[in-house]
Amino acid sequence: MSSLPVIGHVALREIKERGKSKAYLITTVITLLIVVGLIVVPPLVDGGTDEFTIGLVGEGNAEIIAAATVLANANDDPESEPSVSFTTTEFASRGQGLEALRTSDLDALMVDGEEVVVETAGIGGNGLLNLLQRGAATVELEQIVAAQGQAAADVIAVMTSEPLTTSTLSGDDARDESKTLVAYAGLMLLYIAVLLYGTWILTGVTEEKSNRVVEVLLSSVKPWQLLGGKILGIGALGISQLLGTIAVALVALEMTDTFDLPNLDVGIVLNLVLWFILGFLLFAVMFGAAGSLVSRMEDAQNVAFPMSLLAVAGFFVSTVALSDPNGTAAIVGTFFPLTAPFVVPVRTALEAIPVWQYATSAALAAATVVGLVFFAGRIYAGGLLRFGGRVGVREAWRGASE
Repeated sequence: MSSLPVIGHVALREIKERGKSKAYLITTVITLLIVVGLIVVPPLVDGGTDEFTIGLVGEGNAEIIAAATVLANANDDPESEPSVSFTTTEFASRGQGLEALRTSDLDALMVDGEEVVVETAGIGGNGLLNLLQRGAATVELEQIVAAQGQAAADVIAVMTSEPLTTSTLSGDDARDESKTLVAYAGLMLLYIAVLLYGTWILTGVTEEKSNRVVEVLLSSVKPWQLLGGKILGIGALGISQLLGTIAVALVALEMTDTFDLPNLDVGIVLNLVLWFILGFLLFAVMFGAAGSLVSRMEDAQNVAFPMSLLAVAGFFVSTVALSDPNGTAAIVGTFFPLTAPFVVPVRTALEAIPVWQYATSAALAAATVVGLVFFAGRIYAGGLLRFGGRVGVREAWRGASE
């Protein structure tokens, strides 16, 4: 029998055996519930109006409160409840207001339209404090316009506008971030797939080696055929779970209208698919070979560490490329095959990669996949039938020729 049917049979066996296992079904259901919960629950919890109680001392506070209210609710649907509302309480002196702030339910104290006191600003800042500051700034701008007339209004309009027309070499709107968002979402999915489903492949190989099932399988198939079938089978299960989760998430987002989905550019999507396949194959082959080096499930995570570290490094370089797509890190990451699947989609989305760099990177990645298949296949063949402790890479390489 030729190799392709054999690999197909092994892949089909993995899909049937693992696809109906309780572990796979439970993780799929739990994943879907978590994703739907993260989309559906927050709007329900965060719904309604944020109510703040503000203490007032002296004059000049009401205008700031009114401006802050307008700013906070500027994007609200006219038919819905306001996002923010303020309740005010008057105090005769600053001392009385401070005492009330310490002992009552006051959220802030405003004094003479010039000072705002809160209990604590917090490490990450205080949303109420920021809102009141913006309200005060708006009142001051209105006062300047009232005092200085149209000239001041024109200056303010210019200072708060974007007078330069922005464009790109491709003619796209430079402020359109949808392509970058899609590319970043794609590399996040690749990162998850590499770590999660790569680990599935590793533990699947280790499990069959530890229970000696592999000895039976190798009596009818070659080691590299077994490795290829396991990668295809487990990879297909993992990616189908991932795609199913994405589909459910998109439906939930559409139904709840909690997030405006960007328009998907066909070129960007095809680019993501290409690099997702290359990236997954690169790491899946390494995870499969690594699983053949150990005989116990407890040791599997130790041999997975180098691949996990490479995936983290690729993800880190991709975040650097987002801010500096033509920097040294981004260019080096483009030509290193194990980081290219994370970096190239980002640079492509930002239109910051020349055609020759893209083509060279893709060719290097594809050549690396072929080389790793040969290398990993030999390691896999040399390590499968060696039991006991962890097998070294050199020992497995030499053992394949015995």
